[in-house]
Amino acid sequence: MTLEHVLPDLMSKTAATGLVPRELQAYVAPALEEFRNEMASELGMDDYAHIDKGELPSRLNGKVGGGMTKKMVSFAEAVLAWNYKNRTLLNEAGDKQPEMITE
Repeated sequence: MTLEHVLPDLMSKTAATGLVPRELQAYVAPALEEFRNEMASELGMDDYAHIDKGELPSRLNGKVGGGMTKKMVSFAEAVLAWNYKNRTLLNEAGDKQPEMITE
């Protein structure tokens, strides 16, 4: 089975439950750590992994977390749009109109 077939199924299960699939859970912490260090590097803190975070001003630590959050939200928006687009295309292929979301 190719990644193209597995990934949409995996994303739909994850999006529906809000949980990280078991086979990916071991990768969450190291991926977040790497992401945190990359974000800090973008902000000019090249050695963030080895810096005593207690010695940094809270504003700098907050910029790292805030930058991470902003990028994660953008990524989530892209995933949501991708899923919505594909559902819409499937509905159109089946001569169904996409459902309107009202609140």
